[in-house]
Amino acid sequence: METNGTGLEIGVLNIEPKRVIDLWFEDGNVVIEAEDYQFCVFKSFLTTRSPIFKDTFSIPQPEDAERINGCPVLRIHDSATDAAHFFSAIFNSETFLPAPCPTTFEKVAAILRLATKYEVEYLRRRALDHLSSGYPTSLAQWREIEPPLATFSVLPSDALATINLAREVDCPWVLPAAFYDYCKFTGPAEIFRGTMQDGVLLALSDADKQLCLEAREAQREASKDIENFLTAPTLDDCAGAVCLESRLDWMRYLTKLRQDGCWLDPTEVWDHWDLFAEHVCEPCLHACQKKYEDARLAVWESIPGMFNLPSWVELEAERDVALKQV
Repeated sequence: METNGTGLEIGVLNIEPKRVIDLWFEDGNVVIEAEDYQFCVFKSFLTTRSPIFKDTFSIPQPEDAERINGCPVLRIHDSATDAAHFFSAIFNSETFLPAPCPTTFEKVAAILRLATKYEVEYLRRRALDHLSSGYPTSLAQWREIEPPLATFSVLPSDALATINLAREVDCPWVLPAAFYDYCKFTGPAEIFRGTMQDGVLLALSDADKQLCLEAREAQREASKDIENFLTAPTLDDCAGAVCLESRLDWMRYLTKLRQDGCWLDPTEVWDHWDLFAEHVCEPCLHACQKKYEDARLAVWESIPGMFNLPSWVELEAERDVALKQV
């Protein structure tokens, strides 16, 4: 069996494989196997897009090398699902169009992972652009108040996979939002042991587990600090004692929620303003809203630092370089 430094193998098949019909071209000239699935595709497409495949196909094969319908067999050590998404994007571009066209997290992750591994740069940039839309560097974009909006459903359950993916493919600018989302919905015990998804245990590296355990407390403290919007200065035209008492009642309510394990998420727009407005005068309402928005922005700016990451400005610069020519 022939191998090369990329982890690709050309050789004997160990099990009866299944053909992927949509990616089995009758005039293809190479059969690629991932797990127990086979794809019959074209060398020329792969070699012009991937220097890794180009190097692999340049290795002379022995006369008795395994062939199917006269085509050499290439085994890759990737999941069949990832390979199907990846080859579909190469051989049928309509299956993975550039942003803002909608897609799925599974497809983005699969294509980004393999496009990085096999150095298919245009697909890597496209996948990075999609992933970046779901985990932006702007608070307004994160809350989907301003475009570009996410091209896929951003689910809390995908945050762990996103963190590991970002580490694997080197796109640190998505990490602050992904980390924040993960810590918001995940308790210390689950952070430590990992999460079962589709029968597979997903877990962070030990270093990232420690980051999350520490940052989770920082997020709780940030929530405590943001409650200070209720202490906005009393204005000269305030309605008086009734208004102040209402604010104190709201502060007691929010403090109780935090003590019970719930807290304000500074990345979200508070959804009780209409009710709050019924209990305070208009000048105080506007003062509290301004203080709240200022506090939200301050917390957002602090999120990268919670996870030992560069500032948003530095992360955005790195993103812009990576996405150039998308």
